[in-house]
Amino acid sequence: MKLATLLALLLAFAPTIAFAQTLVRDGRPVARIYLEPSDRLDTAAEELNYHLGKMSGATLEVVRTADPGAVKGPAVVLGALAVKMGAAPKGATPSREGFRLLTRGQALLIGGESDDATLFGVYAVLEKLGVDWVMPGEIGEVIPRRATVTLPTLDENQRPDFSMRRLWYRGGADTVTREDKARMAVWLRRQRAGAFQPLSAQTAGHYWPTFIKRHKAAFDADPTLYALRRDSQGRLVRRGPQIETTDPRIVAMMAQDIRDTFETKSWPRDKAVGFPIGPADTAGYSLSPESAAAGSGALDPITGEPDQTDLLVKLANDVLAVLGAAYPNVHLGFYSYAAHGGYPGRYTPDPRVAVIFAPINFSRYHALTDGASRSQPLYRSVFDQWAALARRQGNPMLYRGYNWNLAENMLPYSKLQIWGEELAYYRDAGVEGLNIEATKAWGVNGPSDWLFMQLAWDASQDWRVLLEDYCVKAFGDGTEPMRRYLLRLTETQRAAGQEAGSYHAIPLIFDQAFVEAAQADISEAERLAKLPAEKERIGYFRSGVDLLDFYLAYHEATTRFDFKTALERYDALHATWRAYYARNPDIVAREAPAYLERFIGPFVREAARHLVLQPLPEKMKTTFGAGAFQDPAFDDSAWPLTSTFASTWDAQRLAGQTVWYRHRFTLTAAEAEGPLHLFLGGFDDRATVWLNGRQIGDSGRRFSVPATFDLAGATAGENLLAIRIVRDHPINEIGIGGLIRPSFLFSR
Repeated sequence: MKLATLLALLLAFAPTIAFAQTLVRDGRPVARIYLEPSDRLDTAAEELNYHLGKMSGATLEVVRTADPGAVKGPAVVLGALAVKMGAAPKGATPSREGFRLLTRGQALLIGGESDDATLFGVYAVLEKLGVDWVMPGEIGEVIPRRATVTLPTLDENQRPDFSMRRLWYRGGADTVTREDKARMAVWLRRQRAGAFQPLSAQTAGHYWPTFIKRHKAAFDADPTLYALRRDSQGRLVRRGPQIETTDPRIVAMMAQDIRDTFETKSWPRDKAVGFPIGPADTAGYSLSPESAAAGSGALDPITGEPDQTDLLVKLANDVLAVLGAAYPNVHLGFYSYAAHGGYPGRYTPDPRVAVIFAPINFSRYHALTDGASRSQPLYRSVFDQWAALARRQGNPMLYRGYNWNLAENMLPYSKLQIWGEELAYYRDAGVEGLNIEATKAWGVNGPSDWLFMQLAWDASQDWRVLLEDYCVKAFGDGTEPMRRYLLRLTETQRAAGQEAGSYHAIPLIFDQAFVEAAQADISEAERLAKLPAEKERIGYFRSGVDLLDFYLAYHEATTRFDFKTALERYDALHATWRAYYARNPDIVAREAPAYLERFIGPFVREAARHLVLQPLPEKMKTTFGAGAFQDPAFDDSAWPLTSTFASTWDAQRLAGQTVWYRHRFTLTAAEAEGPLHLFLGGFDDRATVWLNGRQIGDSGRRFSVPATFDLAGATAGENLLAIRIVRDHPINEIGIGGLIRPSFLFSR
């Protein structure tokens, strides 16, 4: 830089006193934006002007230059030009997302490690002006109106706590439209989501089906490459989509696939890259003697299946050993999930083995730090062991979570306290990134999603303080009743002590009193809020509460075996969802009707077709385990009674793979002469039925779907039903099992 230019800059920008940086005065632009030509910096300038325009009616002139000497104050200087002028971020980040905000003389300098980082710095400046984005779309924009726009003197450095902060809509085109994705992409950019993926993220995925497809000829030629598993008849067969990991040919093929990828992409052999080696997203792991001998012998405490963690660690270690020193920076990884969600007891993972935590089998109502949960302490124990290993030898860790109560995405739900407690815990343990699968339901998950993005950037923040900030921005004078509603929701679901997923624990967590209190809070907030946008956003939260009201009414009708009323209320759920979707497609999940149809629709419609002759009791004689208990002469007097459709196994502290129910019923002579059938409303997930010791039918696997059985042969007087439910899949949904919906006898 020439001496004359340097002196001019020092004179123009020499600090004298701390003063506010004025960008707009009385609706007229005062400052200019300076930047070097760059698409991302152009976006940064456009975003600054878009929000200043809505705030004050004025936008700033944009000057493109690489010469600091061309900058004339007042100015906002972006990117590399700001770095040249002294706003270099302090310290490097893996994702190159750190930025610095620096007031120097009459210039606000926004310098970043990258152009994306500079854009994030612009959003940080806008936030200091009171701007925020509480949901996608224009309705989510919070932009205070003022004719004069000033900033305080700034000198701060920001960098993200997690190098990956990904919140992504699940589902294909039938679930999320292109317009949905476009609105979400803008919202995520403004929330500084970033695009960086660490090596651990590259190792994620349910890989084995892809591997089988790639080597179909080999698997067709020799089925012993498949896992040895039991079919529906109990026979041992070789079948996918799981594989025989102990076969050295599997290891050799995986290693060769990696070599081929390097060759195809012309990568140098020392390139740092990750590859997945994880199983298919289902059960059916190999029962072969080789797998049993190579495993740890431990059982997964949630699924009851042999734990697969050691076998996956061995597979990864073996593949890396075959690759050898020629590929020193290849990383392999798998999900810590389902039956491979433990900590290895037999094999020490190579330092290049990554673990991606996807705790799908643990409570969705509690944080891993919540000692009151029955399942989360187990997950925390496993996580802590992996974290200790990572501290010793550097194994990468990633968190792959969910923003909703899986298989139920329309009713009130909160992750405020969960994110508030967990994200700091993950940061302190060394987790690299957060990869969160999201359902699009901003009328339910909006506060939790906003809070997640805030904490993903800076996990040291207090979630309750953040919630207050969110409510003030989103609801204005309606803040207090909305904050009260969200805190009540958060505490209600945590304190209920329930852990069963999907719809099953909902009536055990929420009641009509909760609905009425929530409706009162929302009505009060709507009355207090002044701006139309605030009233509109408050109204969105009625979606979950209204749907909960109908769901509780539907469930209550089923417990009375009033299936006509239940069907009417079920149909009202669909109608209510459609009305809210028409109001704004972002506020309810587009796949919510599909979940209803999958898990509830077949039951309620089929039940409404029949005239109930005799309900099966809600509490029935029960025993667990293998055996033959269909003989009417068998003495079941010592068997306990357990709840079926009115409670959950989780609530009753029950668990098992096979459960038997016995029920004695009496028929009149006329009833015995007519046609008689048994309707089982839903079960987890294969039912076999005996009448008076004679097997009359087997449902096949059909989780949460009703089944009917012909009870021809029932006699006048007392009869015995013996019902065996076997869980063919280790977990269809956490915390449930056996009979899960009302059942009854019917004649027509």
